[in-house]
Amino acid sequence: MTIRLPLVFAILLLVSPIAIAGELKLSGEFSQGGLIVGWATPGASITLDGNRISQARSGEFLLGFARRADRMSQLNVIFADGSTAQRKLTIKQRKYDIQRIDGLPKRKVTPSAEDLARIKNERTLIDRARKTKVAEPLFAAGFGRPVNGRISGVYGSQRILNGQKRRPHYGQDIAAAQGTKIKAASAGVVIFAHPGMFFNGKTVIINHGLGLLSTYIHMNTVEVKVGEHVAKGQTIGEVGQTGRATGPHLHWGLTLNKTPLDPALIIN
Repeated sequence: MTIRLPLVFAILLLVSPIAIAGELKLSGEFSQGGLIVGWATPGASITLDGNRISQARSGEFLLGFARRADRMSQLNVIFADGSTAQRKLTIKQRKYDIQRIDGLPKRKVTPSAEDLARIKNERTLIDRARKTKVAEPLFAAGFGRPVNGRISGVYGSQRILNGQKRRPHYGQDIAAAQGTKIKAASAGVVIFAHPGMFFNGKTVIINHGLGLLSTYIHMNTVEVKVGEHVAKGQTIGEVGQTGRATGPHLHWGLTLNKTPLDPALIIN
């Protein structure tokens, strides 16, 4: 007996979808201090050197490489359909400058016991704010420079303050006149706004999604509030010299989770 299929059903059989391996895209600076914006078919399991990487529902994910990241890194992706992708990433190694800053108040280099207690409390406030989750990839808006001005400090440089060795400089300093408007480097959610910290002075931190944070310190004024959604280029405050600063400038920092990155490498 011959079975005849309806014409429409027969056509559907011919064009029914075939499983396709997942896709993987990477862009950015494969460098110490660099940020990589990736995209993989949604629902993937992603690891970098064995560490799990968060993925947005729309497929975006982020990779960040520390100041002293190893030369080679291994990215592994397992897609929802069972297919896999592996990438051996070569990370550019960098040499960093030594920056000497003299004339700082002694208290700002060697804090008193009372100051240390205050500093510890302020660090706790920042650590708490950093735990705020933003799942949306708001960083997809791209990044612009928050202030135009002379670059007076660069990422990774070893700091010598009043002749004493201190931690490397994790950010970019941009010198500008006091009162110059500071703009949000990208779209995000304000997770921290402080009226005056011991080292940082007036401070704002914005979460751009998936643990990518930008920090703005030494501000003269703060014009946003915690929980506020900001657009790329929106004014968030003014340049100042609050906290430990020898002149008006913006310190602009960038971190992915707890890894400090170089903001100079992400400007679109």
